Amino acid sequence: MKIPPFILSTTLATIAVLTLTPHVAGQKFSQILNRVKIISDGGTTVGGYKHHQKQFQEPIIRSSELIENKLPNAYWIDFHDQFDQHAQFSQLVQSHPGITLRHEFWDSINAVSISVRDESVLKDILKQIAGIKMVEPVVMHERPETINHEIHAYGDASKTKKYDHHALTGVKEVHDSLKLYGNGIKIGIIDSGVDYHHPALGGCFGPGCKVAYGTDFVGDDGRSPDDDPMTDCDGHGTHVAGIIAANDTSFIGVAPQATLGAYRVFGCQGGTSNDLIMKALLRAAGDGPGGWRQDREARLADELAKNGTIIVAAMGNEGQMGLFEASSPGVAGAAITVASTENEFRSNMYFTVDEKSLKPAHDDDDEDENRSHDDDDGDDDDNKEEKHAKHKKQLRGKKPPRAILYLGDVDMNLSNTTLVAVSPGTSGKVANDACKPITQDLTGKIALIRRGDCTFKEGIKLIPGKGPRQVYNPSGGFLSIFSSMGPDSELNSKPDIAAPGGQIWSTFPIKLGSYASLSGTSMATPYIVGCVGLYLEGLPDGDRSASAIKTAFQNTAQPRKQEKGFKGYASVTQQGAGLLSMMDILSSKVIVIPSHISLNDTEHINARQQITIINSGQTPLEYEVDIVSAAGLKPFDAKMMVEKNPLPVEAKASVEISQKTITFTGPNTDPTKFVIYSGYVRLTPATVSHQSPVMHIPYMGMRGDFKKIDILDSSFGLRLFDARGRPIRLSPTGSGTGTGKGHPTVGTDGAPIIPVDVSETIGNEIGNGHSTGDSADGHPHSSASDMKIVFRMVTASEILVLDLVSAEGQDPYQVKSYGILKGGVARFVPRNDQLEGNAFQVMVWNGELLREDGTPESVKRVGGGGGGEKLTFRLRISLLKHFGNIENDMDFESHLSDPFTLS
Repeated sequence: MKIPPFILSTTLATIAVLTLTPHVAGQKFSQILNRVKIISDGGTTVGGYKHHQKQFQEPIIRSSELIENKLPNAYWIDFHDQFDQHAQFSQLVQSHPGITLRHEFWDSINAVSISVRDESVLKDILKQIAGIKMVEPVVMHERPETINHEIHAYGDASKTKKYDHHALTGVKEVHDSLKLYGNGIKIGIIDSGVDYHHPALGGCFGPGCKVAYGTDFVGDDGRSPDDDPMTDCDGHGTHVAGIIAANDTSFIGVAPQATLGAYRVFGCQGGTSNDLIMKALLRAAGDGPGGWRQDREARLADELAKNGTIIVAAMGNEGQMGLFEASSPGVAGAAITVASTENEFRSNMYFTVDEKSLKPAHDDDDEDENRSHDDDDGDDDDNKEEKHAKHKKQLRGKKPPRAILYLGDVDMNLSNTTLVAVSPGTSGKVANDACKPITQDLTGKIALIRRGDCTFKEGIKLIPGKGPRQVYNPSGGFLSIFSSMGPDSELNSKPDIAAPGGQIWSTFPIKLGSYASLSGTSMATPYIVGCVGLYLEGLPDGDRSASAIKTAFQNTAQPRKQEKGFKGYASVTQQGAGLLSMMDILSSKVIVIPSHISLNDTEHINARQQITIINSGQTPLEYEVDIVSAAGLKPFDAKMMVEKNPLPVEAKASVEISQKTITFTGPNTDPTKFVIYSGYVRLTPATVSHQSPVMHIPYMGMRGDFKKIDILDSSFGLRLFDARGRPIRLSPTGSGTGTGKGHPTVGTDGAPIIPVDVSETIGNEIGNGHSTGDSADGHPHSSASDMKIVFRMVTASEILVLDLVSAEGQDPYQVKSYGILKGGVARFVPRNDQLEGNAFQVMVWNGELLREDGTPESVKRVGGGGGGEKLTFRLRISLLKHFGNIENDMDFESHLSDPFTLS
């Protein structure tokens, strides 16, 4: 019997003096880039491995300044594959007072993570250990969150249905017809821990229990690891576990007989580091039998997939931040990356009408008070008795009163809601405004009512319902608006598939209510995880590789329509292949390769695609092949920033279909708009069944030349600020001598004019400190140690270089370079968005440049030509264009800052 594979749900300083020579003839741009190839990665990736160079190259020192959410003084050290001096490194760590070992990964990726006293300690490591390939900061990841925090927690789940979201995906049919429940399958959950005391999750931990494996890497306080993954301070992991494998009388998960491993990497508060996540990935894989594909987590996911570990990752909850939001490890080619659809039902809190409140006033405990108010409307008690009796008779034998639903425990946005004063409630002259029915239409409004002296006992009472009430969700089956959109930074198609993730009912820590309804791709991901478990159980002799499972899931998925606006399928960048169809996955005898197509842009289009159909059944099949277009999306706004809510447009690719190949031509849209177009190659059999379902191959591409999109926001340019977030000012006599592109407008006082919202955002991101002023020669100046370099990335870039250059010359490819800034080389830099906190890239420069060998030297004020005059400089930023070649100067986009003088 084959052993089932395991499934997993889930960033140098010496101080010296550098003498700068006076301005000389222009230096070719390629000369500085030749150094980048060594400084950035030692020749191991960019430009390929150089066999004529020595075996161990100068290590990559990845810039900590341009890596978001870095953990202070914590670093990864990657070693070359040939490095085997592990004992020597361990001895250095033990003997050096400034080094603390965080985690070792010798058996998997030949790397360690360490904490250091300060950056100077890295110099000691580099000096004593040969064979280091890369040094980069450890990165923090935020804890998983749900959308709007719609947590409706109740101990009584008797009102829920077992299959409120299983019918739409075919899981209910798999349970009922095939009797598959995940028996014998092991599933690892890397999350915030699990309340395994929950009856639906087995009630215990260890061998023989549902939660049989796992550990706690962090503890409640984030610093106290132990062997027990139990948690009740956060419900995320428990909710995920229930979606996968809960099993009680009122609620069951996708694979209720699966065995779980819980690996806690989040404490009760805060985020976690990527070395802990990788430690958990490896531990989980061993217990079982943030994007670029080069990100550390994505690389590990691909490696684990080769060894039979299946990685299922959430696409993310940034759906309203536009395209290009794929993140690590979901960008890994081997990972199954999941988008979210809405549940067909949702659980809401509700009120019902208390019929007892309709009884006559004199039966009330507060008889006198109510009777005094009854007399105000001119009715006597006998009439009220008669009316009440008549009303009770009308209610008898009828359905219970309609539930009045409402949302609670939710951050509600009331910014566009009208507040209405119910007349004449603000006059102060009417005593009982709240005692009579309101006749005006208050739909979509908030009513402001003066209660006056009317008691709270007057009128109909509302009483809370017991447990949640399930109601139909009109958005059920459509894509969730919060689900992040692809593609990745290299125009690879992501996400891969969609599953229910909006308004999902599942287990919750007992202390927090036992059950809750949450939303997020964090809910859709474990749903797919459970389905992979059903696949492994149902097809024990099938191809159980990660790629084969991904293909099977994508082949049989059913694309979903756009809910509003565009009449047709939603973009592939939102849903991948579409909503999974579990019965078809298990029953189909056909496999189609490839399972998805990334066409790139129309200047680099992978136009000719060969489609292979493999029929493992006994009956010959014929398919009708046609193309179905999906919504096109405009990724950029008028200012060429990524559009938060991209507009759906018609964008139909032209396709030629032959016996063996399909040839694509991009749509007839404006190439300067860079529309992302997509759709499906549809294969329809003569007779549709679970054994031969309709198959879909999603395709996606960009109309236009991706290389022509500005990586840097040229309207903002490359700007310099002091420690308090204030621009380093130009005097009235100063002038910019750059390319004329990307420089700020200068006002009458010589200061760059910055829009208020931009200035405030920069100030918030940089923080406070002391400022600089103008130098006597009229050029702005700064102590380099407090200089902030600020720019904004419209799209991502594989390589970024910042260097100090001459103030003379207009051509950024020809200006004299004095050297690359320390921390001025970054790899796989993500784009910025339009949210505070990630609106700009902010780099702090300490005034050091890098020598030819990659070691730093300090810049001081220098004189030139013997006259003691000060030298003025600019900064240059160079970014490798999309699909660019590092060997070609013109494949880099380059910008110059305005001039400044260092003091």
